[in-house]
Amino acid sequence: MLVAGTAAAGLTVVAPAASWAAGRQGTSGAPSDSMTAGGRRDPFTLGVASGDPFPDGFVLWTRLAPEPLAEDGMGGMPARSVRVQWELATDERFRRVVRRGTEHARPELGHSVHVELSGLRSGTEYFSRFRTGGHHSPVGRADFRVVPQVSRTGAPVHTRASFVVPDREATLHEV
Repeated sequence: MLVAGTAAAGLTVVAPAASWAAGRQGTSGAPSDSMTAGGRRDPFTLGVASGDPFPDGFVLWTRLAPEPLAEDGMGGMPARSVRVQWELATDERFRRVVRRGTEHARPELGHSVHVELSGLRSGTEYFSRFRTGGHHSPVGRADFRVVPQVSRTGAPVHTRASFVVPDREATLHEV
């Protein structure tokens, strides 16, 4: 897992036959699906993104923040890890899921989630979503195309990133 350009320890658990409605982990001190007292505020107010493309994949991102401008800097999240499920599919209705797994949104990382995906096919449109505490993120769309370009140093450069925020979508082209 890559976080803000530095390596961070993490494990993406890929379970091809896992159900999207997997059970909750409820042991004390363990990551929780509950967002807040009562668990009812939408944590996906900042939307989802995909980007940082490399030859056979890209990174999915979201940050849990029911109150992004909270004065404590925690985005309205508790000071504990929260389990977040994710899915990647080749269709918008998620009938053809190609990857799924679970990450933990940790308070020391601002409750952000980065899923580094590899082994994907260029020229394929992918759809992604996250889920936690009964809340679903907006569906993200990644038009994954490796566009070979050469930088001044001769290294290949890949140029596509996609960001989805609630109620709007934009595609950003990086140079």
